[in-house]
Amino acid sequence: MRLVRKLAKNSNKDFKKVELRSLFAELTFNTIMRMVCGKRFYGDESDGTDADEAKKFRDVMNEIQEFGLASYLGDFVPLFRLLDFSGYKNKLKKLGEKMDALFQGLVDDHRNNKKENKDTMIDHLLSLQESQPDYYSDQIIKGLIMVSHLL
Repeated sequence: MRLVRKLAKNSNKDFKKVELRSLFAELTFNTIMRMVCGKRFYGDESDGTDADEAKKFRDVMNEIQEFGLASYLGDFVPLFRLLDFSGYKNKLKKLGEKMDALFQGLVDDHRNNKKENKDTMIDHLLSLQESQPDYYSDQIIKGLIMVSHLL
């Protein structure tokens, strides 16, 4: 429904060519993240999310996509792994730290706001963590958040 409203708002009663790729990408990411953590991170209306948190999330996801498209010479020629001319490993390590902090923040928010009984993936995993802490550590939960977003 939001997609239709956004298209109608942008049309201004004239026929225009519409670029749907970004709108469908936003819709898909928002749907996934609503199931995972109950928040929207893309689009004009962020639901329960402050603008800074949404911007950090979008920036990290854009960086992940950039690294997904890049190829690393050390993967093809093992000798170049020792040299790392482009600083690829350091950039990837910093990105991993950003992702870890972002996802840990999501998990901590849900852990601290137990009063708001939301039906999200993180809430279900945290309830499983209480009964089986060995199988559902924070590391496992953060990994599942990342995998669910990248699929």
